[in-house]
Order: sequence, then C-alpha cells, then structure tokens
Amino acid sequence: MQQPARSAADNHDVIEVRGARENNLTGVSVDIPKRRLTVFTGVSGSGKSSLVFGTIAAESRRLINETYSAFLQSFMPNLSRPDVDSLRNLTPAIVVDQERMGANSRSTVGTATDAYAMLRIVFSRLGTPHVGGAGAFSFNLAEGMCPACEGLGRVSDLDVHAMVDVERSLNDGAILVPNFAVDTWYWQTIVGSGLFDPDLKLQDFTPQQWQDFLHKPATKIKVGSNNLTYEGLAVKVRRLYLAKDRESMQPHIRAFVDRAVTFTTCADCNGARLNAAALSSRIAGRNIADCSAMQISDLAEFVRGIDDPSVAPLVANLRETLESLVEIGLGYLSLDRESATLSGGEAQRVKMVRHLGSSLSDITYVFDEPTVGLHPHDIARMNGLLLRLRDKGNTVLVVEHKPETIAIADYVVDLGP
Repeated sequence: MQQPARSAADNHDVIEVRGARENNLTGVSVDIPKRRLTVFTGVSGSGKSSLVFGTIAAESRRLINETYSAFLQSFMPNLSRPDVDSLRNLTPAIVVDQERMGANSRSTVGTATDAYAMLRIVFSRLGTPHVGGAGAFSFNLAEGMCPACEGLGRVSDLDVHAMVDVERSLNDGAILVPNFAVDTWYWQTIVGSGLFDPDLKLQDFTPQQWQDFLHKPATKIKVGSNNLTYEGLAVKVRRLYLAKDRESMQPHIRAFVDRAVTFTTCADCNGARLNAAALSSRIAGRNIADCSAMQISDLAEFVRGIDDPSVAPLVANLRETLESLVEIGLGYLSLDRESATLSGGEAQRVKMVRHLGSSLSDITYVFDEPTVGLHPHDIARMNGLLLRLRDKGNTVLVVEHKPETIAIADYVVDLGP
C-alpha cells in the first residue's frame, strides 16, 4: 500500500525558538516538539521561567491579543514582544500557575471545574420533585438563587456608627466611608441632591431625611447642568464595596469593611445559596446543596450510585472529573468551597482538572513546578494527569526539578547558569 505524501503541515511539528534573550537568557535557540511532554530543568536563575513563561507563553498571548479589534485591545494589557529573534509554530498557550484563583465569592471549586454545572443538569433531569432546568439549581441565576442573600449564602449588616459621625454635618465631614470625604465626587452628589442641609448635624435630621440619607433607592437628580443618580449611603456602600470579594479590595477599603460590616449565614437558605424550590429537589435523599457540601471523595462514591441510562454519559463525565480531583490529592475539598480560599498549590491542581475536562486540543499548557508541596504518592498522580493532557494531543511544558517528573518527560531541556 502506497504511503501518503508528506504534508506541508508536518513541517510545523516543533516550536522553534531562535535567539531568546529575555531577562538572563543569552541567545538561546531550541526546538520543542509539539504534542509531547517537555520538562525544563536547571538551577535557579538559569532562565527556565524566562524561556517558558517570559518568551514562549508571553508571545503566544501577545499574538492572540492582536487578533482582537483595536477597540477590544484598548481594554487589554499592552504586551510587548519578548526579546527573541524568532518564534515559529506557536499554538495558543495556557499558563497553569500557582497564582491563587480569582477573588469572586461566587466562584467555587464546583464552578471552576464545571463539576457543579454537570451536577445541576443531573438534578434537573432526575431530581424529585422536578423544579425546572439546570438554571433552577444555579446560585448565580435569579431562578435558582436564594432571594434573601442573592446566592452568596451570607448576609451583611452595616454598622451605621462606623459609616458616619452623627455629631457632624456633611460639610464637617460626617461621612467616614472611604472615598466620601468632603469635596469628593460622591460627597458632591449627596450634598447636591438638595435633600439635606449640609450644615445640619446628622443627629438633627428628621426621620424621613435619615431614611433618605441611608436607604433611598437610586433616584435621578439634577446637580447644576449634570444629570446624576442619588442613592442612600447604605445602598451605595453595599453596591460599591460589599458586592466585591474582600480579598480583591484595596487595603483601606478592606479595613473599613472589616470595621463596619458583619457577615452572618443567611437564615433563609442556611448558607446553601439556593432558593427553597431548588433545595426541595432530591436524588437518593440528598439535595444539590448536600452533594456540594460533601467531600469530593464521598461525592464521587455517591455519583457512582446513579444508574439511569438517560444521564449515563453525563454522569460518566462528572465521575471522571471528581475522580481526577481525588487522584490529584484534592478529595478532601468540597464543590462548595470558595475558590478564593484555595492555596496556590490547590488552585493549580483545580485549574489542571478543569483543563483535563476541556474539549480543546493542540493547546500548549505551561506548568510552573506542579508537584511542589505534594506527597510523593500525589506526585505520581500529578504526573499521570500531565500525561493525560499530553495524550489528548496537547503540548505540555513543565518547569520542574523533581526527578519523578523529569523521568516521565518525552524531552528534557536543561538550562545552565
């Protein structure tokens, strides 16, 4: 049988790096095979990270950004070209580092890995009573979230005396909230509303003025020639500050929130984030909040017991995701664990499982010491996941010094001092 002619596409099976001089690299040139696992080793300061992250991954990201319109690029970081003579045959690169995951309080281990999305579909099809589609089990959608806490699982209470000094007037700086000092834009909106005498002490406000000052909903007003929106101080503080996760706040905002706000578990949903309808639907006696609160190792066992042909492929995918989390040493977590509370190592492994479940292939995945802090038994599991990523047709680049990971590499690039 005649062999097919070699395609021109076969000439692009390596990532070609020529003359890399980023940071402490000195004209490094190397060919890195695609769809293989390559480990980069070397002493500290040898240039491993400069080559992998500062050159290959950085240029891939820059080139992808350039495919967007000029309008969209104006909202993106301005990335400069790495100091390298040429880079050829790059594929889209995804960096899986040990940076902690975003500080969004609505992001959990379940949402970050898509395990919760799959679990929602299972409950929408098998849960009794039937309460609706997958959206009915989402704490991020109005149809599923608890109306009292808006899907956060906790409610906040503001200490008015930490926000204002009632013995002062607005002109004397009665508002103690950051960014509301005299003559700031927010202060001018309140004073310009015409609802209050700026020279009157807050303790002398009428009950209606006090209500408007703190709790008046968003109302259109005109200040001079400007059309503005006035809203009560407590309403604005909740919108500006409490809607954000604490870890993402600037230090002085965080200090104010810690001083002025008390968070308590929502009494309506008892911290489950979901409304009563979603919590009423059960599979084998458990609702979706019960499942999300279980250790992932226990949840994987529970999911194995779901034997319904109508959801068999979905349950298989869910089970694979959960078992991957267990294999990588994260079986002690639960799906309702907030992403912001994960350590750097935990976050990296959660990201890895998310990518294992992706349908994308021919991607370059870049890892920064994925085995750091792992028990030797867990290192073997991590290595298995790296190989699975490679076997899906991806290029896997790993900066690592553990001999166990170096041993499984298809290729090793050792950089000297």
